[in-house]
Amino acid sequence: MRVLVVEDEKNLNRIISELMEDEGYSVDSCFNGADALEYTLAARYDVMILDIMLPKLDGLELVRRLRSHGDTTPVLF
Repeated sequence: MRVLVVEDEKNLNRIISELMEDEGYSVDSCFNGADALEYTLAARYDVMILDIMLPKLDGLELVRRLRSHGDTTPVLF
């Protein structure tokens, strides 16, 4: 299962990503909404773990844009 972790707090991002990897998930991570949008355009994810308050593009707006393009990836806020 491929997971995208989007969290601007670097330590929390690292902890979440490491725990997911320890459980066998393939994890990509980024620190702002704009980068997350680029990641989702370049690759397919099974789930996104997403912060709401992100720099450059907040989590809610990111999901709105993804949904408007037909992306139905499940999101955990």
